Amino acid sequence: MKWLNGYRMRFVLVGFVSVVVLGRGAKADFTFGEITNIGTPVNTAFDEEMPSISADGLELYFQSRRPGGYTAFDIWVAKRASLDDPWGESVNLGPLVNSGKDNWSHGISADGLEFYFEANRDGNIGGVDIWMAVRETKDDPWGEPVNLGPTVNSSVNDACPNISTDGLELYFRSKRPGGYGRHDLWVCKRPTTEDPWGNPVNLGPTINSPDVESGPCISADGLALFFSSDRLNGARGWDFDIWPTPVWTLRA
Repeated sequence: MKWLNGYRMRFVLVGFVSVVVLGRGAKADFTFGEITNIGTPVNTAFDEEMPSISADGLELYFQSRRPGGYTAFDIWVAKRASLDDPWGESVNLGPLVNSGKDNWSHGISADGLEFYFEANRDGNIGGVDIWMAVRETKDDPWGEPVNLGPTVNSSVNDACPNISTDGLELYFRSKRPGGYGRHDLWVCKRPTTEDPWGNPVNLGPTINSPDVESGPCISADGLALFFSSDRLNGARGWDFDIWPTPVWTLRA
């Protein structure tokens, strides 16, 4: 897919992802440490992209073109015993999650039991849909994925799912009508984790531009939303940049 060209980044931002997802809070006075390539055995000579780390910091999910998969892009996971241990060998999530077609950007729930991802696979409503796989415990394999259905997914591309820590907000990118640009950020909400998702709501013109917004990531405290955008006033013109925005600007 052409839009993936904006994401040709190796795993040099894992420190950033850890800060956002692991819940160290949304602060304006912190300083990011030195960017470091995560190295082997996670990275290979092939493309590794879209990292997503579990809330406990012990599982790192990513997509890769490396050999041993089921299609061009598969989702893999590397695990470690503790935060002080190195990452173990990467393992393919298997044929239930990885179909015969590409599987991409993803996010894991805070309890580690729900896995959201985008895929171009049989059963899609649109070109690319958001799917979810579940497991009973963290030691179990992921079950067969289910399509999130026509409330979340549309007849066009819906992608880049990221679920809030409380499991009540699902952020994603969509090309559906009613937006402000080529791809907009949207959110679905639900009263409890047992309820179905409500209708998607566009995050509005403060967040969305006439260009492409993608890769939303909500902080663990729910007070900051990070995303990428190729809007014209970015640091490098039309390339993709990371934009942090307080969530309060999104709500009435």
